[in-house]
Formats: sequence, C-alpha cells, structure tokens
Amino acid sequence: MHGTKVINTMDGEPKLDCAIDSLDPIMALMALIQITGDRTLLRHYWDHLEGRQEGHVEAFRDIYEHAERRLVDPLISTEIREALRAVVKAGKSPLMPHLDMPMFRKMARLLLGKDLPEMSVEVAFQHAGFTTDTRIRKPENVPPADFKVLVVGAGMMGINAAIKLQQAGFDFEILEGLEKVGGNWLTNTYPGAAVDTPSRVYSFSFEPNASWTKYYPRGPEFLSYLERVTDKYNLRDKIQFGTWVEGAEWDSSRNVWVVKAVRDGAREIHECNVLLMAVGPNNNPNYPNVQNLDKFKGPVIHSAAWDHSVDLKGKKVVLVGTGCSGVQVSTAIADEVDELVIIQRQPEYIIPNPQAHAPVEELERLAMEQIPFVANWKRLQSLESQMGDMHGMIMKDEAYARQTGGFGPINDGMKAYANAYLQSHFPDDPDMVSLLTPDFPVFAKRPILDCGFYETLKKDHVSIVRGELVEADESAVILSDGTRIECDVLLLSTGYNLHFGRQFDIRGLGGKTLNEAFDPHPFSYEGMLITGFPNFVFMGAPYSYLVANHAVVSEQQVHYIIELLQWMVDDHLSTFDVTPEATRAFVDDVDTALQNTAWVQCGSAHGYYRDRGGDGQKKVILAIPRHNSRIWHDLRSPRQQDFHVTSRADAQRVPTRQMHMLTI
Repeated sequence: MHGTKVINTMDGEPKLDCAIDSLDPIMALMALIQITGDRTLLRHYWDHLEGRQEGHVEAFRDIYEHAERRLVDPLISTEIREALRAVVKAGKSPLMPHLDMPMFRKMARLLLGKDLPEMSVEVAFQHAGFTTDTRIRKPENVPPADFKVLVVGAGMMGINAAIKLQQAGFDFEILEGLEKVGGNWLTNTYPGAAVDTPSRVYSFSFEPNASWTKYYPRGPEFLSYLERVTDKYNLRDKIQFGTWVEGAEWDSSRNVWVVKAVRDGAREIHECNVLLMAVGPNNNPNYPNVQNLDKFKGPVIHSAAWDHSVDLKGKKVVLVGTGCSGVQVSTAIADEVDELVIIQRQPEYIIPNPQAHAPVEELERLAMEQIPFVANWKRLQSLESQMGDMHGMIMKDEAYARQTGGFGPINDGMKAYANAYLQSHFPDDPDMVSLLTPDFPVFAKRPILDCGFYETLKKDHVSIVRGELVEADESAVILSDGTRIECDVLLLSTGYNLHFGRQFDIRGLGGKTLNEAFDPHPFSYEGMLITGFPNFVFMGAPYSYLVANHAVVSEQQVHYIIELLQWMVDDHLSTFDVTPEATRAFVDDVDTALQNTAWVQCGSAHGYYRDRGGDGQKKVILAIPRHNSRIWHDLRSPRQQDFHVTSRADAQRVPTRQMHMLTI
C-alpha cells in the first residue's frame, strides 16, 4: 500500500482509523513490525501481550471449552495502534516485506500463543503467504523452445498450474471444455452453494483475497476470485475454451503425448511433451438407479446440474440426499416451496458453525485490504488448527479404544460435540434425535458444517424420512420399503461420479489404457503419477485428499510438478516414469495405514470415499492417511531414485561454468 487516501467515514471517523482501533493489538503489532522493520518491538511488547492471544479454532476442531481471555492493558493497545496508524497513513513501503524464518517463528509464537510444531513451520510460512517462491531446485537451464506442457482443465488446479508454469518459463496451453474458468464452481450453481472451508484459506497463498464478504464464500464469490486471478496473470490467451478432451496417446517413437479433442464439433489434435490433467475427481453428476424415473412427469434436477428455469414456488418438492449439497439446498429453498420432504439414506454428523452465513465485518475487511500483512497473519490464524498434531482424529487410537470403547480422543470429542448440538435443537423430540444420530465414527463420512439444516427441519412444512429411492411413477417417488411420496419436483443431491481419469481414453506405454491400469481400482504415486504413463501428471489423483483443502493440495502438487519439470530441463531429460517398485511401495504403505482410519473402519457408513472397482469390491482411494505437513515435505523434491528417465536425443553436456577473477 502506498499513500493511502482515506475518504469514507464511520460515525464521523475515517473508516481506516476505525479499522485500526478495532484491530487486535497483537495483530496490529505483527503489521507494525513488518512495516517499520523494527524487530525490537517484538521483545518490547512480548510480556504485555503473552497469554492474551485471541483464540482461533476451525469449526471442525472447535470441540473444547474456551478459557476466558486475559485482556491487554488498554494503554498498551492504544500505544501499538497509534504507532500503526502513523506508519500506515505515512504510506511508505514496508521495510520488512520478507520475514526470515527465525523472525517468523517468534512472531507466529506470539500471535498464536504457542509454538508451531517443527514439521509445520515451513508449511505455515508458505500457506500463510509469507513467500510466493517455493522452488527448491535452483534452475541451471531455461526450458527449450520445443518443450511444451498441455494442461487439461481451467478450474482451481489448472489455474494454479498455469501461473507457476508461466513464472518458471514453460511454454504451456490450457484446454477447457467450458466457456469460462472455474471448473466445478462454474457448474455448481444450486441454491445455497457455498465453500465449507474458511474463505481466508480457500484461496491461493500467493494470491490472497483480503476482500471476502463472507467467512464461507458463496459459489459466485469464489468464481469471481478465480476470474480475477486469471485476468491478473493474463492467462486467457493461453486457454482454449470450449474444447472437450476425449483422450490422449503416448507416442513412444517421439516421446510426446498426442491429445484428441473436439471444439465446435470439429476434431483437433494437440501434442505436448508433458500432459497435466487438472480435471479433478468430481466430474459429472451421480444419478441414482431409479426404476421408471423417466415416467415421472415433473422436473428432475440434480444439484450438480441445476435447472434455474424451474420455479419451485408453491411446489411440493422431494429432495434426495443429506450430504453437503443436500443440506445447503434444503436450507436455501425451504422458505420458497409449499412442502419439502427430505429423503435420507443415513444420518450425517453436523457440526455447529455460527459463521456459516455471517458476513465479514466491514472493519475487518478494511483492515485486511488497507493494512499490509494483516491478511497474511489472519490467514495463519485460520491455518493453525491444521498445523498441530491430530492424534485420534482420523487414525484409530488402539490403546484409547481398548480403554474406552471409542475411536480416538479427537474423533470421540467431535462425535460428542455434534451429538450435543443435535440434542440442543430437538430437546423434546427423541425420535428426531434418533433419526439424525449416526452410528459410525466421525469422518467415516464427510462431516457437515451446519448452514441452518436443523432449523430448516423444524419448519412445519418440512419433513425428513429415512429410506432409499428405488422407483418413480408419474406423480410420486417410491422408497425401498414401499413408501410412496407424491411430489411436483424431484431434486437429487446425490453427489458426483469420481472417475479419476477413467472417463478419458488415455493410452500409455504399449497402448495400455488408464482404465486397464486402474483395474480393479485407481491408484497413484504421491497423488499424481501413474507407472506406465510417462510424462503424465494427474493432479488430484487417488491418495490426494481429505487432509487439506483443495487450494492447499493444489499448491503442493503444482510445486512438485515444477520441480519435476525443472529436473527434466536441467538434466536434458526426454521422459520420466515412476518405477513399478516405487509405486508399489507408496501404495502398500498408504493402503496399510488406511486400514487403521475412520475412512476404512467406517461401520455402516457409505459414500463417495469408497471406489467400487471392477471386482465389485469397495476400496478407499480418495484419502491419504498422512498429516498434511508431512505431505508438504514429501513433495518438496522428486526422489530421483524412484524414476526411470531417458535423455533427449540432442542432449549435450553443458560445461561447468567457471568463475574467473576480474581485474581493474
């Protein structure tokens, strides 16, 4: 920020002044230190602020009582804020825009009230946005002119990949089937569609958004963010919209991928040295197998393909599904319809979330927009819950289970928390409590942050029934127990099909298809690479998810990709392919660990976490049972011993550059 000019006022005071006055004094000190470059301020104010930190716990982890916060001496708060006010209004460039790691550790310790675990220090530093260059390998060469990367998909992962490819100097192109960027957030337009990750961290760390209007942004606001990022980095000229990729084949004679696509009805061929699939696992709506569904005369709408031409006012609506989208849809449309019947196959854990619909207060937003570094430090606060040890949340604590009969300390704590929240909404309705209480561990299915679902169920014209939709007739749906429910409109919130690339005709070495390689189940090495498919990266492949949000996963995988490609450039490689031994070791390790998780020890829980393979057996492939901070470190650099590589035919050894003494 340079030369801030304050025009707007609040109660007669300039809004910037009001924003500074409302800023937590420790947060104000963080900004003050970086703007002034005065490291001594941290030591000077430490004892006045220690033990008086604001508590910030992500809703999923907010299961314990909060200790009463000791207040900062008003004179100290005023002193810090006045100093910050002076430097912000002076409009000078910050003197410490880049923190060294020791300073970050100390500042983060004061802000958070505790030390970050050593494994998470660098992770927090990057994901809070205190560095925008994460590269490990120091480039020795620039990419050759004939080296081309093709990215398929312009959603969150594709845009991330494009930005980092551009910054690293690679020639690339993006093929996108839709007419705009955004991926799922472009097609997910159902009523109530919202991100269930806090807005501060559901964005790129290198491109933080200080202007979120809600703590949990709606779909259109997040889509607008992706549009702005696309334009800032001038990516549109690199994206070929309206281009549907059908498949790709590896040409071993030339070491290139030949990609087949359709645009405006015409077939196209694209070639590249490296193919990045950034299409994600959620690819098209999952329609339940319902007998005679075509006989139903009313509209049938899937939440993943919402039909906005259908007016729900005054209609009797049946909604199938109570996962994340079902809960959001039902809450959003309840006051519009005449009657709403919700069909639930099994209950879900719902976590209280007071900020679900809450707007970000204007002064907080103004502070993030106009005071340097505030957005970064607030982002760190939001990330903190993910940085610590989570023992007994996903992985079963066997000793604890033997003693208590439970699953793990955090998992059981979340279960008790969610059940108490349910009970508080229906204190005099034991039947409803029973209907809505799961009988499996938390995280066996994805827990849901409440957006008002329980309040919706209290409405007189809303009801919920346990059952499975199996059949339809002209004016009703029929459940597996024979219950017939008449309705005007049928809404399906039944999720997506998770293809993991199986919807494409992709052929690797020897013409082997990805579908053949993925029989009976998809797999990957490090969540991205598949043996037998050289120079091929599938971002968000199996073993990528459920331990971090999509932005975090995306950045970590893109970092790895750039390191991999720079290795190719520096060592004049033509191809890379993960060895079968490395893939087998990775998959065996992950599969073994998965056996001790709530995702596998899931009791009666069903859902999209489990892939139904060609052998009819279900297997968890979506998740990776590792703390994300470990994954961050694992993906810093490719382990070269895990790869089989070949050199370019024109590779020439570059002589070591000598430094000769210069004279005058």
